[in-house]
Amino acid sequence: MPLDLNFILRNLPLFGKGLVVTVELSLLAILFAMVWGLVVAFGRMARARWLRTLAGAYIELVRDTPVLVQMYFIYFGFSMAGFGMSGFVSGLLALSLQNGGYIAEIYRAGIESISVKQVEGGKALGMSRWDVLSIVVLPQALVRVIPPLANQFIVIIKDTSLASAIAVADLTQIGKLLTERTAAAYEVFLTIAVLYLIMTGIVSGLSRLAERQFAIYH
Repeated sequence: MPLDLNFILRNLPLFGKGLVVTVELSLLAILFAMVWGLVVAFGRMARARWLRTLAGAYIELVRDTPVLVQMYFIYFGFSMAGFGMSGFVSGLLALSLQNGGYIAEIYRAGIESISVKQVEGGKALGMSRWDVLSIVVLPQALVRVIPPLANQFIVIIKDTSLASAIAVADLTQIGKLLTERTAAAYEVFLTIAVLYLIMTGIVSGLSRLAERQFAIYH
C-alpha cells in the first residue's frame, strides 16, 4: 500500500497538538528529574547511614519497577485516596520520580570521579564543604556526565508515550485516536516515529555541542 502523504499533511495540525503536549511533558520531566536526582544523590552520599540507606532503597524501588505501573499507581491510587490528579500530572510525577533515581546514580558517579586531591586542596584553602562541592566538584562532575544525562533525557522523551495509557493527549494518544478513526496506521505511526526521531536527535545534537563546548573542563 503506497504512503498517503496527503493524509499526513491534512492531519499535521492534529499531530502538532500532540507534539506540544509531548514536548511540555518531556521538558518538565527532565527538569524535575534533574533537580530531584541531585537531592537523591546527596542523600546517597550523605554521612548519615540511615539517609544513605533510604536513598539507596528509593533508587532500587523506582528503577526496578516499570514506569507504566508507577503511572497507574499514582493516577488511580491517588484518586482512590481522594487526591485525584490529571493524567498529565500523574505521568509527569511518575517520569520525574523514576528518572530521578537513574539521574541520581549518574550524578554520584560523576561526583565520585573527581580526584580527592581537589577536594583536599579546596579544604586546605579554607573553603567550606559546601563551597568545595558547589565550586570545585559539581561543575566538573556535571560536564563529565553530559553523555549519560543526554541518554537519560532521550529515555524520558520516549517514555512520555506511555502517558497515553492514562488519557494524556500526547503524540501516541493522538496516533491511537487517528488510527481508530481512519485505519491509516502506517501513515500515523510513521509520522509519530519521525517526530520522536527529531526530538531525540535535537537532544543528541545539543549533547555533542555541550561536550565540545566544555571539553576544557575534562
